[in-house]
Amino acid sequence: MAVTSAIIGRLKMAALILLMGLIGLPSPSLSAGARDGRQLVVAMASLQNETFLPWNGGGNRKFYLDTIYEYLVYLDPVTDALVPGLAERWEMSADGRSYTFWIRPGIAFHEGWGEVTAADVKYSVERMIGPRSIAGPSSSLRKLIRDVTTPSPNLVTITLNTPDIEFIRGYIVNANQLSIVSKTYIETVGDQKANAHPIGTGPFTLAERKRGLNITLRVADAAKPHWRIGRPAMDAIVFKSAPEEATRIAMLYTGEADLAPVNYDSLSAVKRAGLSIHLFKDSWSPVVRLGGLVETLPGFYNPKVPWAKKKVRQALNYAIDKEAILKHIFHGLGRVASSDFPADEWRDVATYPYDPDQARRLLAEAGYPDGFDITLKTFTTVPGAELPIVAEAVALYWQAVGIKVNIVPVDWNSLRAASTTGNATDYVWTHRGLSFPSPLTGLQAGFSPASVFASYANDQTGQWLERIGTELDPARRRMLIHDMGQFLRDEAAAVFIVIAHDPWASGPRIARWPFIRYQVTNIDQITLSDGRAP
Repeated sequence: MAVTSAIIGRLKMAALILLMGLIGLPSPSLSAGARDGRQLVVAMASLQNETFLPWNGGGNRKFYLDTIYEYLVYLDPVTDALVPGLAERWEMSADGRSYTFWIRPGIAFHEGWGEVTAADVKYSVERMIGPRSIAGPSSSLRKLIRDVTTPSPNLVTITLNTPDIEFIRGYIVNANQLSIVSKTYIETVGDQKANAHPIGTGPFTLAERKRGLNITLRVADAAKPHWRIGRPAMDAIVFKSAPEEATRIAMLYTGEADLAPVNYDSLSAVKRAGLSIHLFKDSWSPVVRLGGLVETLPGFYNPKVPWAKKKVRQALNYAIDKEAILKHIFHGLGRVASSDFPADEWRDVATYPYDPDQARRLLAEAGYPDGFDITLKTFTTVPGAELPIVAEAVALYWQAVGIKVNIVPVDWNSLRAASTTGNATDYVWTHRGLSFPSPLTGLQAGFSPASVFASYANDQTGQWLERIGTELDPARRRMLIHDMGQFLRDEAAAVFIVIAHDPWASGPRIARWPFIRYQVTNIDQITLSDGRAP
């Protein structure tokens, strides 16, 4: 069809331009050029908002924050099992409402700010759920956590308002944002200075930041191995801003960079050039979120928008050939989505088939036989460089059934501010759903009646979340998660597109990167092909 042909044409042109730029280049270089010292250089499409406290930004900063701060519990990159971190052990109460953590003794904060104690953990949790926190899990955690107590200097107990048998996997591990800071340091110097000069317990510290250009980290203590990861393979990590895809790939070829996120249409050329590909499998989901559908928060509900009607939301899904988007934008690296974010529990939930005739029928039944006008906002992020072209594809499919689309490019920070304050109720936007170790975490963020990050919430979603949260049997809990996913699919709570693998490319010096599939992290644990730093 003409819509799919238009998409293919755009992609072929983009791939051709990239390939033309690569013809004649030598094999990827091992030379570090003018690089100072033993550096690992990562070329990033965006440095995000360049803030450095766990609670003053989103999870898309983890690629640099997780080298500075550490977590109570980690996920094993191979088995996905829970691994002790700053907590050497933990215990859940029989009713799933209380978690006790034994803090590992002898772990020092950078620059002599003392050892990690229960007081630091309590402070970190309270700042994460505090009124000024804008971190992704903050809204859900405010509702979930009743209190945090410290029975002894190395003992912390977190008590929940409702049971959650996967609280650690959902919120405490390094797949989320609850890293541990020094209470004494931040209370002494204040948030502003602590943000400019972050102090953690991780293997690296912030050496330099040139806003919009680079973030440079250096080994915190070159004299001895780090307690958790040993001696890093590099003395410094430099994250360089390189918004253009061709620039990032050229940096990999010339040895100016060692690692970078890449777009799907670049993969064939990247492979032919001898670079390595790292895939975060089923790690994210491009999705179109619909504004004005949170019925439970004042100012967040707009019953006047056409998509307040279920039939319109279903029509928006039926109108899109998602198989074509998967094939031609994501090069088949994923599957068609039936959900807002990836979760194994929803693999058998039926997707919306491509049926433009059904879309037209539903629009007519809902009172829009001639369609309507809609504003579709879009931005780029990591992962998510493809969101603008996904928006173009979605617009073409919607226009084919009579919906007139106005695409508006924006930046994520401004859209986030609008959507979390009730100022995004009359438009829709491309977004990305991320994978979570516990699907309940994503459900609470996106569909809880109390979450400012929710895009679809009502009394029914609240009841579903209550049932899931209070279920202590793991098998029954998984079934409830499955059934809530089916409910959200039938309600067309969003416009589901695909579940995608996220590709990164590396030069010849990267031997191993033990990442977890949920987030871009563990960069400080990269090893090199010669066993040495670059």
